[in-house]
Amino acid sequence: MCPTLPLDLLSRMARREAGALTLVPESWARTGPEPGIAFAFVPCRWCAAPLGPIEEETRPRAAGLPLLTLLRCEELTPRSLLPLSLIRTAPACPRPRFCTRAAYWSRCIPGGWTSPDGIDHGLDLLDAKESWFDAFRPGAVPWTLDEEVVLPASTRARVRPGGGRALHFLTPHAATPYSARLNDAYLFARITAVRAILSMHDHAAHAV
Repeated sequence: MCPTLPLDLLSRMARREAGALTLVPESWARTGPEPGIAFAFVPCRWCAAPLGPIEEETRPRAAGLPLLTLLRCEELTPRSLLPLSLIRTAPACPRPRFCTRAAYWSRCIPGGWTSPDGIDHGLDLLDAKESWFDAFRPGAVPWTLDEEVVLPASTRARVRPGGGRALHFLTPHAATPYSARLNDAYLFARITAVRAILSMHDHAAHAV
């Protein structure tokens, strides 16, 4: 008998990512200077991806920029980074610090992908760490969180000869039948949420 999927949790996380993907910058962000983001690449506990020249060049330098920590073996789409580019910072504010879902899971969630109960517990922890986005209003107030939080974004493996490029809401390393079912349900919920958001007549995208 197949384990029951946590559909409510998956839908909540998918709607969160859909909201991030459909953000529309305010006029000040569209006409101002290009925002900066710093990246920190860390080892993956599931593979031995080396630190390449791109990672060497993008090691964090500017202390005030939002910092995103990700695994050496993964990459996000440019659209996924939009929330980070819309954060307001101020000299007295803490540095905005983020990590990808895969980086958080690799560092903080023990065990492998064979236990559905273990995966569901990890999803609960992940959901809590990215819930900051539920109250996020781009540019409304300066960033105040003094802890690292998770960026609600799906990921994919970096380009390698013969390697797959399939999108996964956690990490492409989650390659078990249960995690595949989770991913299919999540991606369906995500595209459904994106379509619902963009179909609203008063969505800000229609005015840009």
